[in-house]
Amino acid sequence: MNKKVKTILLIIFIGLFIFSFYKIVCYFIESNNNKKTTDNLIEKAIVNVENEEIYEEEENEYKIPFTVDFDVLKQQNKDIVGWIYAKDTPINNPVLQSNDNMYYLKKLITGEYNSAGSLFMDYRNDCKMQNGNTIIYGHNMKNGTMFGSLQKYKNQDYYETHKLMYYFTPEKNYLVRIFCACTESTNSKIYTFNNLTQSIIDNIIKKSNFTSDVTVTENDKIITLSTCAYEYKDARYVVLGKLEEIPNEQS
Repeated sequence: MNKKVKTILLIIFIGLFIFSFYKIVCYFIESNNNKKTTDNLIEKAIVNVENEEIYEEEENEYKIPFTVDFDVLKQQNKDIVGWIYAKDTPINNPVLQSNDNMYYLKKLITGEYNSAGSLFMDYRNDCKMQNGNTIIYGHNMKNGTMFGSLQKYKNQDYYETHKLMYYFTPEKNYLVRIFCACTESTNSKIYTFNNLTQSIIDNIIKKSNFTSDVTVTENDKIITLSTCAYEYKDARYVVLGKLEEIPNEQS
């Protein structure tokens, strides 16, 4: 190999190294900006965080972990339609909705470009949770933020300690009973907005990476959390939960 070829290869190698380093730095900067934006919202809009006992299974008693000031959130961005929270996980974020499923894919609530994007509801869903199946999307971030923690539901032990989530809206608060998680394709019938048929529900439960004793029927309202998966082209990892409205007198 002559000197000229070696020099060209060295230049290419250095260029690739600099580009890779640049991408890594950008990733960490954007992740940090995303976290700062969410933390700022939490400080402004989340109140009454002192409630430690969230839900007592044996007594069937609802207790929301905090309340969300949607008036404050709407001042920040009118596209905020909800807030999702899962105890002891990174999931504690606003949920947005625009006129398509691309806008918040790589944008913060401020409209600033960010590869981590935001959690957002499918534009075809009713943000007041009138659909039988509400779909929320989020990136599968390597640092676990956004929906990067969802794939932990591949482990039964993780499910046993993370059976519940909470979804807040300006009108109502919901307990989310997680009942299923698995890898699906983007053309799966699970991406249906009306009530899922019992057949679809039963089939998705059979695929679940964990076993749950939550009873789900086609008359129940369901929330589907969707993030990227890499088992095959257009794969998605979905976590499904049964929505139960929390009575106002309990909140």
